[in-house]
Amino acid sequence: MIIFSKPLNNNRLRLAYNNDIVEFYSSEPDAIYADVTYNGITNRYYPNPLGRFVFNFKPYITSIINTREFKDTTVTDFQTPDPDSFVYNNAPGTLLNMNVTFTITFENESTESTTQNLTWILGVEQISEFVEKTTEDVKILSPYKLDTTNNWYLKYWEGYPFDFSLYLEDTTAILKNNTNLQEAEFNLDGFITRFFLSDGRTTETIEDVLPLSDGFNQLEIFDSSLQSTDNFITLEKVDFTCGVYFKWFNNQGGYSYWLFEDTAAITRKTKSTGEVMKDFTNLEYADTRSYNLGQESSDTVRVVAELLNKEERNIIKSILDSPKIYIFNGEPMSQFKLTDWVEVTLRDGSTGIKNPKEALTNFVLDFELPKRYTQNL
Repeated sequence: MIIFSKPLNNNRLRLAYNNDIVEFYSSEPDAIYADVTYNGITNRYYPNPLGRFVFNFKPYITSIINTREFKDTTVTDFQTPDPDSFVYNNAPGTLLNMNVTFTITFENESTESTTQNLTWILGVEQISEFVEKTTEDVKILSPYKLDTTNNWYLKYWEGYPFDFSLYLEDTTAILKNNTNLQEAEFNLDGFITRFFLSDGRTTETIEDVLPLSDGFNQLEIFDSSLQSTDNFITLEKVDFTCGVYFKWFNNQGGYSYWLFEDTAAITRKTKSTGEVMKDFTNLEYADTRSYNLGQESSDTVRVVAELLNKEERNIIKSILDSPKIYIFNGEPMSQFKLTDWVEVTLRDGSTGIKNPKEALTNFVLDFELPKRYTQNL
């Protein structure tokens, strides 16, 4: 019989970018090797001196699950008053469920095996922040409210695209706004669903099916049995204001958004691509000693977020570890296109994320825009 040194727990919602080490062995002697088979792939392992087989899923799962390279490819098509037009399946590329077979072969060529069904999401957590979740739990793919395991804080600015991702192993979700006692039912197609509150327009938003109050709204999540899942979103709705809008892939496996102050500074850095010598004529006929081959140039945008409380800070700090960051280059108050989101890179450096002497936090972040097209020889 195959024995796992630590219970495998196939109900756990696993994180693709954390170590996922499995150690197993047989109760029978003379095992010579073990095969781990999944997704058409077989890895072969040999026992350590203690007769154990050790296998880490992480390097393999990250290459299988991340089919979109963290890119956002969702295009919205709201059809008011149909609530289902505000939800989009985001499981492909962010969720992986598969059978894994462990087979041990012995010296006499006999074998024994066991198959486990395991589930991963495209996330990562730190030791101090780890909250274990099962495949039966409900989870918003955004940072938790501090000191909670079933509450989330989100901030939504009118006139800008905004969504949140929900993990729910069900075909229906009911969102109830306890602030105004309004609710809406949504049919789900996949275990990870993006709920779009807005695609940028203010004339057609999720408020057509689920009204929101100005300021703070407490959304409660129900499953298809109409039972509360005891999971809540504190959603702060903010009136339209100008600013610099960003979206990034967070460590929970969803997208986060933030509108930075309308005080962005842009710096352009230039660099010569080289030169060719042309010093082959007499001085009286010369106009230059070399040809400039052209210039390279790139822009850096500096943004500021001031006087953030601890929940706001908790959202923004996740951008520091994000593998995919976008700046919004479209027009507010209008439906976004994929080309309205321009990929940027956080500039290397250090950022203070908490000052024990200050209750509120200021962030100053520099982002490098894509290199500019230039004319070169």
